[in-house]
Amino acid sequence: MNKIFYAIADFFGLIFSGVEAVGNSINYLYIVIIFAFLVIWITKMLKHRKDGEEHASL
Repeated sequence: MNKIFYAIADFFGLIFSGVEAVGNSINYLYIVIIFAFLVIWITKMLKHRKDGEEHASL
């Protein structure tokens, strides 16, 4: 039974060492993606306002 738990522990140790290798760069990637979507969203909102579709009915 101990072999199973040690195998699971080794597996998670390997995963977390990979996470440490990635470091903080994944956070910067998320920031860039969120900023890009924010810019696209604001651009579309301004386009709708310019076209008079701000409160369009369905």
